[in-house]
Amino acid sequence: MRLFAYKMTHDSGFAPNPFWGYLTLATCKPKIREHKRPGDWIAGFTSKTLCGDWVGDERLVFLMQVEEKVALADYFEDRRFESRIPRQPAAANVYRCGDNIYQPLVPNARDAREFEQVPHSQHEPEEQEHDLQGRYALIASRFAYFGVEALRVPRELRPNVPTGQSGHGTETRDRTRVQGFIDYVFGVAHAPVIARPHQWPPGDASWKGLDTATPEHERPGPARDTGESQRHALTRGRRPRPCSSR
Repeated sequence: MRLFAYKMTHDSGFAPNPFWGYLTLATCKPKIREHKRPGDWIAGFTSKTLCGDWVGDERLVFLMQVEEKVALADYFEDRRFESRIPRQPAAANVYRCGDNIYQPLVPNARDAREFEQVPHSQHEPEEQEHDLQGRYALIASRFAYFGVEALRVPRELRPNVPTGQSGHGTETRDRTRVQGFIDYVFGVAHAPVIARPHQWPPGDASWKGLDTATPEHERPGPARDTGESQRHALTRGRRPRPCSSR
């Protein structure tokens, strides 16, 4: 039982993406995506950059148990994750913030030059090489995502949280504390997705009601043929909003 924690500077529904019945980490945090394995637990905590939480006062944004580790080329082609291919433009933000943004150009693509970035509003093209260093998407069907209602964990159950940014995440090796933390989180979480992400458009309720995998006939079509993107910079340059106190 391995548990790794890191601090989040962004929480827009993109990395991680907690919608459509899975929580996925397919961009950013390349070292975590490359080196963590099925069965591992990953916890994302708030930070001063995200919402003003100081060192020692960070709260839990999400907890996931890695169920699958999927090569990014396979992630793009997997029908289960078609809903995560962003649609630009779209009326609802949940269709724009998908993390399935790297389309392979050749079979078994691995190198950054063998992918094309799907038009979307979350990352610039120059971030492609950094993202693709991770090589994999991490998939979880067992997760709790608190978003803007980030969870304050009792001190005695709190895992090791890095004081700053950590590429690999900080591991908690005490199995008793790890199990107590996991039990507490899932005892509090009344649904897989508790609240909207911190950096989410006001008045957009499209994040609600997406706790289960969407039937195929209800999924949005893939974004690969949508043509030119109309980029909406939903999070770039936006000042972090205060978290709710929880």
